[in-house]
Amino acid sequence: MFEYTGNIHIHSRYSDGGGSIGEIAAPASRTGLDFIVITDHSTLEGMSNGEEGYHNGVLVLIGMEVNGDFNHYLALGVKETVANNDNDPQQVIDEVNRQKGIGIIAHPFEKGSPCYQDGRTFQWKDWDVDGFQGIEVWNYLSQYRDAFTGIRKGICLLLNPAAGLSPPSFQALKKLDQLQLEGKKVFAYGGSDAHGIKTRLGRWSITVSPYELCFKLINMHVLCGRELSGEPAADKHTIYQALGNGHSWIACDYYRRSDGFRFELRHESRNWPVGSRVKYRPGLYIDVKTPGESKVVLIANGHRMKVSMGKQHRFTRIEPGIYRIEAHLKDKHRFHPWIYSNPIWVLR
Repeated sequence: MFEYTGNIHIHSRYSDGGGSIGEIAAPASRTGLDFIVITDHSTLEGMSNGEEGYHNGVLVLIGMEVNGDFNHYLALGVKETVANNDNDPQQVIDEVNRQKGIGIIAHPFEKGSPCYQDGRTFQWKDWDVDGFQGIEVWNYLSQYRDAFTGIRKGICLLLNPAAGLSPPSFQALKKLDQLQLEGKKVFAYGGSDAHGIKTRLGRWSITVSPYELCFKLINMHVLCGRELSGEPAADKHTIYQALGNGHSWIACDYYRRSDGFRFELRHESRNWPVGSRVKYRPGLYIDVKTPGESKVVLIANGHRMKVSMGKQHRFTRIEPGIYRIEAHLKDKHRFHPWIYSNPIWVLR
């Protein structure tokens, strides 16, 4: 399979971002991304203006973020604008499904900051909905903003945005595990929520969630069944197929890129990648490869099962269940949250 790295949940000047699509693609190219997904609020204007396609060698895809005050929903792969409906998000989900798009519940458990609009959040409030494809469990800007607990901390974060890095939302991961155990085919996604907004701090100009920094932070890595060809329509289908089928993992690529990570279920000479659904047979085992020294935790049915240290990791005696990986990168004397995979289902 072919591995590609992208960044999703990005805002341009078509909504509340600070850069044009061309200006966003340039830092994406410099940071080595293969694709990005622009998700402006309530509009597909970039698509209607013909800006979807390759820019500076980066495949630029255009989706949108639906809803205003709460129940934010990322709609990827849609061709028509999806109308906001904060109070009935099921209607939004149904419309994205009608267009055969990928729908992702965005930053569902924001905590808010007293330094931002008196703690205003954009949480997901209606969990009675059905039919969505995923949950954004790791959102850089949301958690960065949540870390603004006071003026002093806020100034530190403006001067050093990487200090806002934190692990994925525990509540979102727990909700995802719960839904998967209930039999829902939903996947984990991570986004930068990059806006690239310039602001003034005294005499200094500061950029909040700068694109280039964000493209080194919370990325999506996908495994595709075919190599990208350079033809935008075909490559769009390839990337969205991998994202929609969970052949992916979320990684904080800031301290070290996660390129080459693999999480596979194996049996004798056969192997199945992340996102697979495999019928149980005796003798199954899981192999994990991390491109750096790390602590790898095997999560089974939402619970911590086994831990392995190093670069090569093997977990044996795999029984029916839902398995995913959390990897923490060893950097000097600390472990940083690094890789959070989508699951492999072992079916009875």
